[in-house]
Amino acid sequence: MANHPVKYNTTQNRAGTWKHNWEVMKPFVHFGFKAIALIGGTLISIIKLLPMLAPHKEEAQKKETRIIRI
Repeated sequence: MANHPVKYNTTQNRAGTWKHNWEVMKPFVHFGFKAIALIGGTLISIIKLLPMLAPHKEEAQKKETRIIRI
């Protein structure tokens, strides 16, 4: 009997390994999703804000370019 190879159920071993890997990586995955959501929300806010700032900048340039003649 010692010469017979041991048969392992590879599907259970792989499933156990995947479950263990998921348990280890789960906090990092959740942090990554939250970080991406935060960065995306910030970029959307910045993009929405930029068109509002453009007219004010043009008005400021017009005021500075007036020529005063004496």
